[in-house]
Amino acid sequence: MSVREDITKDIVLKLQNINTVKMGSVTREPMFRDETEFYKLARTHFPHVIVTAGNESRTDLTMGGSSILREGVMSVEITCFVKANDKALDTSINDLIEAIEEILDADRTRGGKAKDTQVKEVTMGENLEHPYGNFKVTVEVNYIFKRGVT
Repeated sequence: MSVREDITKDIVLKLQNINTVKMGSVTREPMFRDETEFYKLARTHFPHVIVTAGNESRTDLTMGGSSILREGVMSVEITCFVKANDKALDTSINDLIEAIEEILDADRTRGGKAKDTQVKEVTMGENLEHPYGNFKVTVEVNYIFKRGVT
């Protein structure tokens, strides 16, 4: 398995283990076909969190020989759909953002697979009909991997 995949799986696992916010579903694929259908999810699926490994820049660190050491900087998108219950929607969103950042900061090396992990941006989604809200957290993961036969 690739280091990129290991890192993404670690992020999913960590988000599934958030215990400061009652989590719904954390998945690599949305549980609906179209983003306008999220409201059809059962209440137990909220917050619904989708983790997607995104764009990546790569640079050679070593050259020559049968193995090349490379550095990758991968963007991971965490898309969250929230349904407010007993709290204000804004409070529910802020609590989840804080929980995501705290759980990812607890091990910024992703189990030793990465050099660093940082939450780089939080983007609020479109205004949805109350009690629903959405946002995206962009996480940058810096890691080193080998390319070629060792």
